[in-house]
Amino acid sequence: MDKASQVLARGVPPGSCRSFPALADHGNVARTTLQHRDRGRRSIKEKAQSQQYLRPWEEKALVKFLIQQDALGRPVRIKYLGPIAFTLACRRQILSDRPRKAPGMNWPQSFYRRHSELKASKSTALDWKRYDIYNKVIHWFEVIRKVLEDPNILPENLYNMDETGVMLSKLNSVKVLVSKDNQHGYRGARVKRTTVTAIECQPIKPVGSHTLLPGGIMRIPTRGTPTPTSAYSG
Repeated sequence: MDKASQVLARGVPPGSCRSFPALADHGNVARTTLQHRDRGRRSIKEKAQSQQYLRPWEEKALVKFLIQQDALGRPVRIKYLGPIAFTLACRRQILSDRPRKAPGMNWPQSFYRRHSELKASKSTALDWKRYDIYNKVIHWFEVIRKVLEDPNILPENLYNMDETGVMLSKLNSVKVLVSKDNQHGYRGARVKRTTVTAIECQPIKPVGSHTLLPGGIMRIPTRGTPTPTSAYSG
């Protein structure tokens, strides 16, 4: 609720005549603004929110997810923010409210500028010999403990994973979204490489046929898109 709506709800002090000029003087709000709110006109902020790609609660959930991923040591690249927002919006219950395509290329910049908790950062590589990882490991377990203790996280959606892999070429630096409190600009490896990973995945609490079949995730160049997409092969 904006300030003008709050002034209308509170009214004037006892003994005063209720009028728009009196409300404007008492609440330090323009008289015309009070008249517009009384007639049902929305504030500029509310109008802007109604035109945004994501709903306010969806943006709040996305901000929380991005900060959590940064705390776990795997910040999300800015180029992936649009597809993530599209996936989130497609989970709306009303089909007519679901978007038909992902947001435009300038949407990620507008998104993180609206939220002071986030900032854009360039993540560069750092030699493991110069990287003190002990505190990072301790911090990771502190973050993941909060996730496991969340009552909204169902046990059947939790998995134990054992990972191994080999390294291939990778970009030397990438642009990611991190928490505003993150002062690090590195991600842990000096050479240009990417990981081909094999993961053994076991559900903590199996439910019926709730299992993941053996398969692989491959990066496939897609016609019409500058970035290769991922595909699962079972």
